[in-house]
Amino acid sequence: MILTRPTESSLACHRNGMERVEGGWVYDGPAADRLWHKSAIGRPENGGSLVLSASELIFCRDHRHIDFPSEDWLLRILEEDGGAILEGAIMEALRVPGNKIVLKDNLESIGLDHSEDSWGLRWGSDTHPRNDLPVAEVRWFTSEEGFDVKDLYEWTKEVEGRGRIAESIVIDEEMSVVTYHLSIADPTGNLEPPSDDVYRNISRYENVETSTGGAFFAHANEWPSEVIGVPIHGGRQLDWVERELVYVLGDPESSVRFDSFSTGLTDSDLGMTRTASLLKELWNRGLNTRPGFKFGTTWRCYAGSVGDGHAPWLVNDPDDSGKLISDWAKACLTSRLASGVNKHWICPIHLGSGSWSFLEISRPQSDSRWSNPGKR
Repeated sequence: MILTRPTESSLACHRNGMERVEGGWVYDGPAADRLWHKSAIGRPENGGSLVLSASELIFCRDHRHIDFPSEDWLLRILEEDGGAILEGAIMEALRVPGNKIVLKDNLESIGLDHSEDSWGLRWGSDTHPRNDLPVAEVRWFTSEEGFDVKDLYEWTKEVEGRGRIAESIVIDEEMSVVTYHLSIADPTGNLEPPSDDVYRNISRYENVETSTGGAFFAHANEWPSEVIGVPIHGGRQLDWVERELVYVLGDPESSVRFDSFSTGLTDSDLGMTRTASLLKELWNRGLNTRPGFKFGTTWRCYAGSVGDGHAPWLVNDPDDSGKLISDWAKACLTSRLASGVNKHWICPIHLGSGSWSFLEISRPQSDSRWSNPGKR
């Protein structure tokens, strides 16, 4: 929070030689020139001084031997902005490995556009804002904050449109920082999507409803699509959503109902549940879906036949409340689990009218995982 009128804390800062201005505190000590030209810390002002934000001051106290403006400065600034100490920890995690991070409020002075949702722009250790373009835009969240996949998708699309990495920093109550990369995903397989004739033929096969709303088809010797159902006991087992697609697309006049098993009501615009629409999208992308129970997700997705390789993608049904990723703590857990088994966790986003896109939340390579150098 930026104050525009004098307060006791700002007057104290002035008495100690660091005047408070819009955007931070003026530092004109002997290290000012080096702070900017070597590390891109602060906002350069006329006369060689710098304006340092609260998070930059916290970092500089710990790593550049610059004292706080006053003895009670940290307490006073936390009264104004409870997130300042969190931002200080994030600044440390980014800067100790050598990155330069220029905060959003300082970007106008160097003429770089950015998303309004970004906290700042990041440069690598061997580049500098005065000569080079940034590699990433950064946002940060606490582990308890809500995980809004639609908001993240729109931000990532905007950031990638500028040729930058969308980087999310998550911090917990212990001030422990972890990094995630967000990217627009395009999962694609090489299997033939089921045709209308396939759905129609399967809907005519003799079958028996199972206790979970699916169906067992006993005679599957000439089963027309390997992506639909699981082979078992010489037949084919379909879950409720596969069965819904078969009847909605193959026998729309059928009286079969799925209300007691489905994750949501039928969408009148789609003529099916959104879950069925999502599964249809995955099949139309040439993917082979299987239950993701072992990984805590709705589906695991293969690019080809099961057995030809591992399933590269894990997908959750956003309408399944039991698998809802409600906060960043759950998102971190799911992403870590996926990376631990060499898979990509992708989040579906319904764009409307049965159109879907996907957002991947991934742990970056080890040389791009920004984390605290030590606990305070």
